[in-house]
This record gives sequence, C-alpha cells and structure tokens, in this order.
Amino acid sequence: MSKKNSIKKIILVSIIIMIVILNIYTLFILKERKKDENNNEEILNTINNSIDIKTTTPSPESKINILDVDLTNLTEINSDTKGYLKVDGTNISYPFVQTTNNEFYLNHSFDKSENNIGFIFLDYRNNIDNLDNNTILYGHNRLTGSMFGSLKKLLNKDYQNSSNHYIYISSFNHNYVFEVFSTYITSNETYYLQTNLKDNNTYNDFLTTIKNRSTYNFNVDLTSTDKILTLSTCSGLDNRLVVHAKLIYQE
Repeated sequence: MSKKNSIKKIILVSIIIMIVILNIYTLFILKERKKDENNNEEILNTINNSIDIKTTTPSPESKINILDVDLTNLTEINSDTKGYLKVDGTNISYPFVQTTNNEFYLNHSFDKSENNIGFIFLDYRNNIDNLDNNTILYGHNRLTGSMFGSLKKLLNKDYQNSSNHYIYISSFNHNYVFEVFSTYITSNETYYLQTNLKDNNTYNDFLTTIKNRSTYNFNVDLTSTDKILTLSTCSGLDNRLVVHAKLIYQE
C-alpha cells in the first residue's frame, strides 16, 4: 500500500470514529433531555395536585379576572416558592421561585433537583409583595413548549389582534393583573433588566424605550407611577424574547 493510500485510510477511519462518537454523544444528550422532561412532568403533576386555583372577578362589570392561588402546600416542597404565574394566550401556568441569585434555577427544577429544563424564577433583586419599578421573571424557552416555551405566541398576530393581553400573578399576600404593552426580540443585553430607576425622568425614558421596541402597538399608556412586569427568555443563541406588562389591578 502506498503512503498516499495509507494517509487516506487513516483520514477515513478518523472521520468514521468522529461520526460514531458524535452519534453516541447526541444519543446521550437526547436521553438526558428526555429524562429531564419526564422528571419535570412528574414534578408538575405533584404541583398541580398540591394547589388550589380560583378565578374571581373584582366586580360584576369588570372585564378582567383575578387569579387566586393557595400556595401553602408548595412551600413544603420548596420554601423558595414566591407566587404563581399565568399568561393569557399561552400554556404558561406555573408557580415561580426566588433565591439569592439568578443562576440556580437555570438548571434546577422546582424541587431543587438538577434539571436542565430549570424553572420559572423571580429576579433575586425583586420583592413580589412590594413591587419595584420593574419586576422580572425568567424561564427557559423549551422546544416542547414548557416553561417559557410558548411565550413566543405573544409575537403572533392572532394574539395581538385578540382582546386578552393579561398576565396574572398570585403571591402569598397579593393578587395582581398586568396588561401587556410591549413584545419584542432583542440582543443579549441588560438594559431592560433594570429593577429600579433613579428618578421619574429616567424611568419615563426607560418606559418609552421599551414600549417603542414593541413589534406591535398595544395602545397602553404609561406614566412614571406605573409598575411593570417583565418576562424574559432566550430566542436563539444570542437573542432574548421579552414581554413587558403594566400593573392594572392589585388586591
């Protein structure tokens, strides 16, 4: 066998070995993802069997509903439980948690077990019962639609043309209703992740900026006295899908 043919054979064998290794690695990743999905499904079933969700209206003439969730049993599973989130037009209906950082629940589920699906969590700087200018919730954009995987629906015309643009939060001490005023995709930045702005002018500038970013005009007026909610998730490798909503009801 010539030297040239020997080199070709070595290259071919090397390519085959690399393909085999890549396939084994891919199968391992898929197996781990399926395992995480199954574990997460079990955890969600436990959550659903542990809570009592009620929907009420503040008055007979009211056009909005109020989400009222008894979260007591969930604290026995996870003391980090802070509230419950429901987003109109999506399948997002989950409790959310909070710890001392914004990293832990990126790869841990509600029961604190390691899980790449992660869970919905409140920014560590926020207080859900004493709202800042901007209250922020994070979650992974799962292809299966779990966590914030269905948040992309808020970019669709069907959602934008509907009349239900509400987000509901129930905490231990309050029930809130927010109205969506901005939905967009942006680069992986930190501007929209400010929780408190130093003065009214700065806050007004902030509100104007994030409202003007929206892919759709929801015709919601904003002032420096408003409290807002931000939902943030990934969109591709380097972008973020962002939703902002204004507090319109609190009890």
